[in-house]
Amino acid sequence: MWSTIVAVLGTLAGVALAGYAQRSSDRQARLHAHRQEVTRAVAELLEGVVRHREVHWLFVESRRAGDAETAEERAARATTRSAATVARDRVGLLVDAEPVLLGAIETAWRSAIDLHDIVLGPVSGGRFAPEVEAALEAARARCRSAHTALRIAGSAYVKAR
Repeated sequence: MWSTIVAVLGTLAGVALAGYAQRSSDRQARLHAHRQEVTRAVAELLEGVVRHREVHWLFVESRRAGDAETAEERAARATTRSAATVARDRVGLLVDAEPVLLGAIETAWRSAIDLHDIVLGPVSGGRFAPEVEAALEAARARCRSAHTALRIAGSAYVKAR
């Protein structure tokens, strides 16, 4: 009789251990999948922000050269802004309670989107007014810093999980 009780207890312990191991394995797989998805989403946002900034700086150079704005430029600005916004929202949906990363996401996105708020004004000798050139340079520095901060925050978030 004792051998039967020991056998039953051993079987139950084995089942419980197997169940625990399975749940632990499933949890690890979900965490790994989440890390991969966040990594892709942050990379997509970084790329979207870079593309939007690229379109802006090409726009600025065209204005410095005296060219009028084209429909293609307007379309590119709208398209890259939308792509960056969609990427920002995707990361925000994946990461809901990480203030450092969420702040870096918003700052990187906003610094790129706000580039178009700089009123360029007239061009003289291939340059805008000194205050406009200073505003453009300050915006460029903010964008670069925000981009770096987002990359670092995204990496830290993924590695901490």
